Amino acid sequence: MSDYHGYATKSFTTPFFTLEVTTEVGPRFVRLIPAGTTLNLFAELPTFHWTTEAGDLYPLGGHRLWVSPERPAITYLPDMKGCKLAEKESGFVLSREDDFQDTHYSRTIEVTFDAHSPRMTVKHTLLNRAQAPLLAGPWGITMFRLGSRVFLPFSDQPADPFTLLGNRNLALWPYTRLDDPRLKVTDKGVSIVGLAQQDACKVGIYSPLGWAAIEFPEGYTLVKRVAALPAENYPDFNTNWQCYVRDMFIELETLGKLGQVQPGESVSITEEWELLKGSLQENGLV
Repeated sequence: MSDYHGYATKSFTTPFFTLEVTTEVGPRFVRLIPAGTTLNLFAELPTFHWTTEAGDLYPLGGHRLWVSPERPAITYLPDMKGCKLAEKESGFVLSREDDFQDTHYSRTIEVTFDAHSPRMTVKHTLLNRAQAPLLAGPWGITMFRLGSRVFLPFSDQPADPFTLLGNRNLALWPYTRLDDPRLKVTDKGVSIVGLAQQDACKVGIYSPLGWAAIEFPEGYTLVKRVAALPAENYPDFNTNWQCYVRDMFIELETLGKLGQVQPGESVSITEEWELLKGSLQENGLV
């Protein structure tokens, strides 16, 4: 066992990287370190927090599972105790139960490592433990260190045989400015650079391509792959990929199917992570 700024953790090492996760708080992934380095690709934010009616919420940095659509009384439930770690062959499971007023759900993140490639599978599951239906979708959020660049790719395939219908979308949040120097939109996709500016910027897209990526100035690229459902399944103007950046971190976010989850039922989203050497361009992604 080890620790992350005083929080108990456990590390899992493959020939390609080390993943460090919390064992009592969260669930969180807090360090992703390429083999042969001491470089943590995640943002480290042990003291950053905001106050909610249920208590103080500490995102900590790294990777977490949230509930979409974003609603403070449901999404922002503090999770600084009660996380459980169970090891399994080739991976582990992190789980916890969230309870506040009439909201009762469970979050589970199951990871399976590939011993022969720089990949791992990350399955996120939300279980409704309440007595009433819960409007919910799984939302995987990863907070990365500044200096990196997120790329959300557009599809170049037409939506209909006559090219009469729109085939790309761009969702904007109230605080997002189209002239933000961190944001660049091209025919190939949307790029967001992790520069430290006080103003936040967030965008989302729907992409049927099933992947997005983030590149780091130290010469690594992390690709996330998620199977794409039809656009109407997703929240926030039908977006399945989102990016948020502010002065301390940049996030690459995946969205799962949004709907009414009945009592005792669950919804899941599975991401495949691949850590590559080289830039987006060097890996033929842009």
